[in-house]
Amino acid sequence: MARSLVSRFVLLGVVTAAALGLAEVGFRWFGPDLGPGAFYTPGGIAVPVAEIANFLHGGGFTEVRERTPPCSEGVPGLRVKQGYDRPRWDYFDAQGCILIAHNSLGFRDDEFPVSKPAGEFRAIALGDSFTWGCGVLLEHTWPQVVERHLRDGGKQAQVINGGFAAGFTPARFDAWMQQHGLLLQPDLVLVGLCLNDMGNDTPQGPDVPMLGYEAVKPEGHASRIVDYAVWSMAQRAARRVVRDFAAVVKAHPETWNATQAGLRRLKQLLDAQRIPLVVAVFPMLSQLDVEPYPYAGLHAMATAFCRENGIACVDLQSQFLGKNETDLWVHPTDQHPNHVGQQLIGDAVFAFLRAQGLTPK
Repeated sequence: MARSLVSRFVLLGVVTAAALGLAEVGFRWFGPDLGPGAFYTPGGIAVPVAEIANFLHGGGFTEVRERTPPCSEGVPGLRVKQGYDRPRWDYFDAQGCILIAHNSLGFRDDEFPVSKPAGEFRAIALGDSFTWGCGVLLEHTWPQVVERHLRDGGKQAQVINGGFAAGFTPARFDAWMQQHGLLLQPDLVLVGLCLNDMGNDTPQGPDVPMLGYEAVKPEGHASRIVDYAVWSMAQRAARRVVRDFAAVVKAHPETWNATQAGLRRLKQLLDAQRIPLVVAVFPMLSQLDVEPYPYAGLHAMATAFCRENGIACVDLQSQFLGKNETDLWVHPTDQHPNHVGQQLIGDAVFAFLRAQGLTPK
């Protein structure tokens, strides 16, 4: 009897160990991965998504020849893949990638003529990675969403995706517009203001990060299941910490001051050409269901600046608050807006333009 009981315990231990081993193998194959996304060059080089601005402007990875205005600062004719480990959304291919393509002028857009065709309504959308469309297809980007709305009813319209076309900071948008943008004959200029345009980059990281709470790193346990469980608990605890990013920017306003000065110069330049300027203030997709929303003060600062300087402004905060942030992310490691977030931005921007009488008749 005792020997039979021991045998049963041994068998139970063997079965349990085998089950845990299989679970560990399955988790390693199919469980979530915490590694960052990357761009993959034709030469096989993997460039972290965090280096996006440098990479898209050449950054030593791509030869960039001298070009004649008008053009983007992006690499003309760029063809690369951008990929993530086991992405959630079905617009990624079997390798977890999407194709990134620039046109011959260096814009992430379809080919379009420099000279505006007769009867076409043309807008230029300036901004950074939120506008360029990090982690989404071209058709998903908010400038393309606005363009489709403008074309309803058979109207001729072109919204040029100027994400990274003028660099990655509004402090430089006016200089690019003077040299390049005006040659494209826009009827309207849109600026996608990302909240990190208000904060400084420091050796410790950006003052205004895309993720409002600390990104906890896995501790490296032997078991991936244990590692993920420990990481999940630590990440939930970190998410409960709410910061006031307006206080951070007010304490160190250098970048925000430069952004404000650049937008004032841009408005002055466009006013002289009688071209309307609209600023769209994008939220960070982090702690959207937390009270208080940690970026709310930055939205108030940005909208107040626009109001005081006579700049038309649409604040997109209300379109996103209360939503599950991860449902709007490109990937668990990348908080850029996915196809759903881009659609929300584009729909709201178009609704504002229509309400302000800034759409073609």
